[in-house]
Amino acid sequence: MKRFRKHSAWLALSLASFSMILGFSSCETAGNLLSSTRFSQAAYDTDKGLKDESLALIDKAKGRTSYSSVAADVEALMQKIDSAISAEKARTKNDPTVAQWQTIKSQLSHFFDLWKTKGTLSPAFVDEGKNQVSGLFDTLIRTEEDKRATG
Repeated sequence: MKRFRKHSAWLALSLASFSMILGFSSCETAGNLLSSTRFSQAAYDTDKGLKDESLALIDKAKGRTSYSSVAADVEALMQKIDSAISAEKARTKNDPTVAQWQTIKSQLSHFFDLWKTKGTLSPAFVDEGKNQVSGLFDTLIRTEEDKRATG
C-alpha cells in the first residue's frame, strides 16, 4: 500500500509537472500566434487617411446624394482598402489587423451596396452607418497604436 501511494504521488507530481511545462509552452506558442507585428507609421497613416476618406464619402449620402454621382469615388476607396489589406497581409503576425480590415471592407461594401440599390439613403441611416464604420476604424487605429507600445 505504501508503495502504491509512493508511485501515485510520483505519478501525480510527474503529470502536474508535465502539464505545467506543456501549459507554459502552449501559452508561449499562443502568445506568439496572437502577438502583433511591429508598429508601422505608414500603416497608421493609411488607417487614419482611409478612415477620413471613408467617413467623408459616407457623409455624401447624408445629403441624399445619388449613388451614381459617387460610384467612381466608392470604387477608388474600395481599391485603396484592398491595397491596405494586401499590405497588412504582408506583415508578419498580423492576422488580427487583417481581420479588422476585412470587417471594415465588409461594412463599407454593405453600406455602399444599399446606397447603390436604393439610390439615396435617409440621414438617420447614414449617421448610424457612419458611427459603425468610425468605430471599426477606431479599433483598427488603436490596434496599430498598441503595436508601438509593445514593439
